[in-house]
Amino acid sequence: MKFPKTIFLVLSILITMISCQTRVVTPNKPMYDNTLELYRKYTIQTKDAKSQKLEIIKVDATKIYGKNKAGEMVEIERSEVRDIKKPDVILSVLIGLAAVAAVIFIPI
Repeated sequence: MKFPKTIFLVLSILITMISCQTRVVTPNKPMYDNTLELYRKYTIQTKDAKSQKLEIIKVDATKIYGKNKAGEMVEIERSEVRDIKKPDVILSVLIGLAAVAAVIFIPI
């Protein structure tokens, strides 16, 4: 009986850590000059549906400059950005703790 609860607990924590992201820029919420924080990691989706995880290095009036996981410099036109998300670690931890509490206190 203890083994299935452990598997459920581990899977729920992993899913919440992966899925919790805050949308910073959407088609309804435009990007301003101070929207992105420098040297933070963001997932940027362009209008051609490509997603890239970047650490933002510089933002100017026309482009976003960042480094990808391989260390390569990437430039993305601001006009081509469809969606930008940033990971929300605090929310992930809270959801993970709620999942742990549910497994412990609610009998299955």
